[in-house]
Amino acid sequence: MESKEFKVLILGGGNCGLALASGLKKAGIDYTVFERDDEHTFYNGPRDWGMLLHWGDEYLKKVLPDFLVDRIKESRCNPHLEDATVAGKRVPFVDALSGLVLAEVPMEGVNRISRMKLRKFLTGDQTLNIQFQKLVQNVTVENESVTVHFQDGTVESGTAIVGCDGSRSKVREFLVGVEAAQLQSVGMTMINFPLSGYTAEEANLLQTLHPVFKIAAHPQRPGNAILAALDVQNPDEPTAWKFQNYIGWWGPPYASDLQDPTERKTYYRSFTKDFCEPFHTAAMKLRDEDTLPIYAGCQWSPDMAWDNHNGRVTIAGDAAHSMLPQRGQGLNNAMKDASDLVDAFKIAISGECTLQEAITGYEHEMKPRGSKEVALSYEQAVKARDQSTILDSPIFKLGWKRDASSHAVRTAETVEG
Repeated sequence: MESKEFKVLILGGGNCGLALASGLKKAGIDYTVFERDDEHTFYNGPRDWGMLLHWGDEYLKKVLPDFLVDRIKESRCNPHLEDATVAGKRVPFVDALSGLVLAEVPMEGVNRISRMKLRKFLTGDQTLNIQFQKLVQNVTVENESVTVHFQDGTVESGTAIVGCDGSRSKVREFLVGVEAAQLQSVGMTMINFPLSGYTAEEANLLQTLHPVFKIAAHPQRPGNAILAALDVQNPDEPTAWKFQNYIGWWGPPYASDLQDPTERKTYYRSFTKDFCEPFHTAAMKLRDEDTLPIYAGCQWSPDMAWDNHNGRVTIAGDAAHSMLPQRGQGLNNAMKDASDLVDAFKIAISGECTLQEAITGYEHEMKPRGSKEVALSYEQAVKARDQSTILDSPIFKLGWKRDASSHAVRTAETVEG
């Protein structure tokens, strides 16, 4: 098949879709990214958070143009930290009431990436073909082409579709049916938001225990908290630093119970009011005008068969394996998906195999990998809600490693009281 006759339609311009687009451009394969948000919201929207990048680093580098490979640090929450400095500091898991460090997780090879910085990094110095404000209505397949129908009445046709359209993927609905594509609620609720405006003294306090992030679990509340540096543009200007504040809990009140913004803030303040430092100062800085996004904890595992229509329709990233954030694996799996799909399209175009064989091969590896991590992330969330089971959780048995079956040695050290 001639590459000039081959076009990939990427539905979703998140970091998985952009990485895939970058890899296809590097390989000389035609593509278009269709993003639901308008361009301003896409680059400047308020939804930002940190994501761990570790074993997925090699796959991100693989899809980047050569001139960007050595600049990945630009997408980090704090690009000024040296790798050796971070590697030498273990991530503390803290008793949120007493401040006692219960255990520590090695940080070697782990970096925290800003969702928005990575988006701008992937698009800032290379021109990617992106169309904005494209809401998918449905997908159709006919003979040797695929077509996407958008809610604005336009249509686009190509050789293959990759759904990178997030946890509520329309492409996933096309592949497995609307009912089977629905997210599974796990009974957990999360509040996750960026916050700035700290004084220099407060900002420096928030950087204690660990300069990248720290985790806390309260002995009287079933859940945990994360405090992380989100944007450190200038290490000498702490008043401009931005931090990510996260809490997650099990049971009521659920997201549906906290739709009123005032009630949500009241609950957040009550949840964190007796947290130890630096979690207490981070949370209490919340202002009445600040917005608190709330999320129902959900997941979806690709442990089922589907017809990929001779390799013409598949899914990647959160569309393929929506997992809870507790083990920091989502970005890494998404980068491997993107890299593997680029390889699959390349071998299909070269004639080494058919498109169906190439995409089926991608799915054959992706499905068990994604299913395993969805399960491990859920196990981590369950065991982290109770201090009696925290040390038996995957993050303390495996660290940030990908494959549980090949890493059975405990990599976290319990801290003597």
